[in-house]
Amino acid sequence: PVQTLENLEMKKTLVALAALSAISAFAQSSVVIDGYFDRGYTSLNSNADIKDLKTVASSAGTTTVGIKVREDLGGGLSVGGSVNTDWADFGGASQSNAAGTAQTGGFANSQSFVDVTDAKLGTLRLGAPNSFTLTNATAVASPAYSTGIGSAYSSSFSIANGLGTGSAGKGGLVDISAIAASKTHKGQRAIRIANSVQYSSPVVLGGLSVHVGYTPQNNNDTTTFAAATPNTNSVGAKEFALRYTNGPLDAMYTSIKYTVGGNALSAGAGTSSTNNLAGMSSTQNLLGATYTVMPALKLHAGYGTFGSDADQFKGSSKQFGATYTTGAWVISAQQAKVTDEGTGNSQSGGASTAVQQYDRKLTGAGVDYNLSKTARVYARYDNINYATNAAAFTADAGSTQKRYAIGVSKSF
Repeated sequence: PVQTLENLEMKKTLVALAALSAISAFAQSSVVIDGYFDRGYTSLNSNADIKDLKTVASSAGTTTVGIKVREDLGGGLSVGGSVNTDWADFGGASQSNAAGTAQTGGFANSQSFVDVTDAKLGTLRLGAPNSFTLTNATAVASPAYSTGIGSAYSSSFSIANGLGTGSAGKGGLVDISAIAASKTHKGQRAIRIANSVQYSSPVVLGGLSVHVGYTPQNNNDTTTFAAATPNTNSVGAKEFALRYTNGPLDAMYTSIKYTVGGNALSAGAGTSSTNNLAGMSSTQNLLGATYTVMPALKLHAGYGTFGSDADQFKGSSKQFGATYTTGAWVISAQQAKVTDEGTGNSQSGGASTAVQQYDRKLTGAGVDYNLSKTARVYARYDNINYATNAAAFTADAGSTQKRYAIGVSKSF
């Protein structure tokens, strides 16, 4: 066929439109790199002198770098994903070869997931997203201490006991709170767990949203658990959350339940002495709230309960705090108390030995001076008593500690 000028002009127009369409489609995809850098000098003083410590590490939050991707498919539908990597400054206070090189699992050792979001239907996440309980404990029920010094949800103090995923170095595997009389009773947390599915509804009724999470249980390996030959079973989890944010009130209720199968715990979780926890279930509930009294003043409060089969772990927690902002200064403080009502039976080799119940208490405080919207210098303090209702632990464990920190952090 003969190419006319009209045909050529039409082809040029179609090519231009195709190019513009491709550019437009590309513009609807985004990649964001964000994160938080934190380093502070920290001094820890314990009533057991061998526990005293001086470190330069993350003291007001977790140093992390994240990669977030998102593609807008049109009509309110999008697909995205997030992957985060946490850094502990070559193992923090533990300067062993293993800690210095492993970085607790290396790349993607924090939350990571793929999600599908619909403006009308909500968001579905697949992978290892942070738990809703973590959000409640660190962002609603208490001042913004994250899981650092002063927090009631850190690796040094938690408002719950039982099963959880907050043990240092476990990388999302479910572990059990220490219950032996010679151990410091730090408690247990819900941070994130591998192989999870989460759903979050859109916000309705002027500020209400519903959230559910599910982690399937694997229980097909009957191998007796041993540190040298762990089995491949995994603990199941179910989580439910309601959050209401409207005007000055931000309130959230969360409940998470872990269930161990009829065989042993998951690989790497616990030790051979806890193998007889097979079939155990453990639940944590938390009601938290933040109320903005005035733009400069926020009040925080939380009430939680926890329990497990046969009341091996059972108790409640109360916490309250405040955050006051004046100019570039942010001043905050909180108190948290855990009442232990569990039977406290220590399971070892099939035998059950009674262990005393231990209540614990934390007082935390912080001062920030904001250098900009993303940079600050800070001071942190907390005072923890791990046995308020009992005599001090044995000398090698330590029952009280105080921590002081001063540092600088930068988010991006």
